[in-house]
Amino acid sequence: MILPPVLGIPEALDKALKLAIAGNAIAIDMAQVNKQTCFINMATGGFGTRITTETPEKLKAALGGVSYIIHGLMRMDTLQPDRCEIRGENFHWQGDALVIGIGNGRQAGGGQQLCPNALINDGLLQLRIFTGDEIIPTLVSTLKSDEDNPNIIEGASSWFDIQAPHEITFNLDGEPLSGQNFHIEILPGGVALSITTRLSIVALIKLFSV
Repeated sequence: MILPPVLGIPEALDKALKLAIAGNAIAIDMAQVNKQTCFINMATGGFGTRITTETPEKLKAALGGVSYIIHGLMRMDTLQPDRCEIRGENFHWQGDALVIGIGNGRQAGGGQQLCPNALINDGLLQLRIFTGDEIIPTLVSTLKSDEDNPNIIEGASSWFDIQAPHEITFNLDGEPLSGQNFHIEILPGGVALSITTRLSIVALIKLFSV
């Protein structure tokens, strides 16, 4: 999906700037990491992040989401979950995570709905952890979004703290950020998004959902 055309944003720079000034502004939430880096859609961590980053573009173009499974199987020798501790409002979990998704939006790179309950204007972050207890079933479930999978841990909070004894990498809307300590918080209405008047907030939410 190419976002500007879908939002009705003109390709011509002068017309796009006019829309930014006089367009219909809708407030959506934004997430901030360690009081510095921001993202709008999704933060992903764990082995799944490494797989989606390292999977060759030609393989993704040819096979789509299946390419991640194939590349993951090829990397079995380095398939290690990340041990970490995650805290939030009324949430605490500690263990081995194969995939971590913290979403303001629902869909991660590759088309997976990693956080299917996320909304971009509810003041909350949705958390989904795929534990590393059973590596292959968990890797497959990241693509199938199996709601009955016992290795899926879920939570919702306006903030999450992640601590790890070793360096882990999060992908923030495509930008990598590495470290051992992460504080991720939601900034309600942090972005005023200028769109054409014909696009409603309901339609906008759907753009981040499918």
